[in-house]
Amino acid sequence: METSLLRQFQREVERQCQFAMIALQDMDEASANSDGKLFWYSVQGLLVAVESISRLLWPPNQGASEQREALRKNLGVGEDSPLKPREFVERFLRYDESLEQWHESSEHRRFFDSYTEPLDVLAETPPEDRFRGYQMEKNALLFHGEAYEIAPISKALEELQRRAEEEMQKPRFDHDI
Repeated sequence: METSLLRQFQREVERQCQFAMIALQDMDEASANSDGKLFWYSVQGLLVAVESISRLLWPPNQGASEQREALRKNLGVGEDSPLKPREFVERFLRYDESLEQWHESSEHRRFFDSYTEPLDVLAETPPEDRFRGYQMEKNALLFHGEAYEIAPISKALEELQRRAEEEMQKPRFDHDI
């Protein structure tokens, strides 16, 4: 990958990391102030940024995978990064599809969304009737009973942002000697 293109990708990765870190801070603030709207707004912002980072590092277009491998190597991101899997994030963000599927298949149609666990009423509610949730004890987002832990994501974002910032300080263009 040419250095100038590499720097542009690094810049965008760093920018999306900043957006994600702002969203994490806003989630903490919203939780402390019991502001549900700000909390879920911030969750959405976090997941959009994480999805963008994942797509930058592991593009869905296989034609770009070789160049993005160079980007991952440059930024020290391994295949085992918690930022790689997009399945949970994509399901969470494609709420409309889940809602339609739920409407067709839910036996009880007990609908719970934007909730925080522990919540006693959920004990009798099947996972398919539980949409977007947050589990305080594990600091995890929930979707239909599946958990997405925030701590490993936050740690990976901080490290990636630091590396991207360091790389962005280097020259933007290749210099022939």
